[in-house]
Amino acid sequence: MSARDLSRREFGLAVGGIVVAFSMAPSLSFGQAGPRLPGTLAANRRLDSWLRIDPLGTVTVFTGRVELGQGNVTALAQIVAEELDVGLERVRMIPVDTMRSPNEGVTAGSNSIEAGGAALRAAAAEARSIVLVKAAEHLSAAPEKLIVKDGNVTAVGGQGSISYWELAAETSLQREATGSVAPKPASTHTLAARHNR
Repeated sequence: MSARDLSRREFGLAVGGIVVAFSMAPSLSFGQAGPRLPGTLAANRRLDSWLRIDPLGTVTVFTGRVELGQGNVTALAQIVAEELDVGLERVRMIPVDTMRSPNEGVTAGSNSIEAGGAALRAAAAEARSIVLVKAAEHLSAAPEKLIVKDGNVTAVGGQGSISYWELAAETSLQREATGSVAPKPASTHTLAARHNR
């Protein structure tokens, strides 16, 4: 079969395969150090470019996604609240600002939740881990023995508690995401939702 015998569809399919092969080549040639960061977190690695735990009892979230009536800003706030174990009313979503927000490209289709949500979820998981390490020092307990409810941290069977807000000054998020902290499994979110009804 010669090039002249190809239909437009066959030519498009052939070119599509070439484009995919070339678009994947750079990531293969450079390799990746460490765990892969999800969504747009790889292009915006600084945790403090995504969120901040405030001493006044709130979590400030920066996103590169705009609200176009599809509810993505509310969904992103819910993702952060679930991952950090705080009430949704504590999450303050900051409108997109090109000087402050992570560069997430465009807001289109389901990409806001697929890529932006994955990035925020991973950033929040890592932030939670950082705060729990500091809380564990204060409570003389292992981080895995801590329970968080609406930002208040207690040790299983232990005395005392401390909040995210009290730890805000001690837990800097001015660092790059490592991708080494796994977000909570979906089953945890389901159980928490049932428990909090």
